[in-house]
Amino acid sequence: MVTLSPEILKELKKRSPIVLGQLFNEINPYLYKILGSRHIYAEHAYDLLQETWQTFLENLDKFEGRSQVKTFLAGILINKIREFQRFQKRMIPEDDLETIMDQSFTPEGWWKQDPVSPERLLQSHQTLNFIQECMDGLTENQRQAFFMKEVDQDQTENICKILEVSSTHLGVLLFRAKQKLRQCVEGKLLASGG
Repeated sequence: MVTLSPEILKELKKRSPIVLGQLFNEINPYLYKILGSRHIYAEHAYDLLQETWQTFLENLDKFEGRSQVKTFLAGILINKIREFQRFQKRMIPEDDLETIMDQSFTPEGWWKQDPVSPERLLQSHQTLNFIQECMDGLTENQRQAFFMKEVDQDQTENICKILEVSSTHLGVLLFRAKQKLRQCVEGKLLASGG
């Protein structure tokens, strides 16, 4: 890991290709992990990473080195993910029928894989909808804290820096998120008769 000594910070602010290359190679796997935990892959992940690094470079002169570069970049990426998710919610998905047909059927018209029974599909779809609806019921900070701690398994110190909260407040966010999720999912399962 590149240690941010005053000399390295000075080289970073000069946008030294060597220092930036080292940071890019060391930090990108961590950033990809954050994206993957939120099911953002392929071109969307690439675009968000590019935007994150671009924002980092644009704001590099303001970076004082009081936090780790990794934490600073993760905070930028989390904000980019929030923007992306807000944009995605406004988009109407458009399925390419030909691609779906090619993936599902052989050239002779037979299923490539037996379809899931309608009952099982409905049940798994309902469960996923319940979980998503319950996640949507959390505040933004609760949702981010839950993802970072439980899905990304990130360190408490890093999460606190990214969300700009104390460790005590993080504990409250996680407790409330888990409590709300449990109550919400249980309530939805009971209401559906599941």
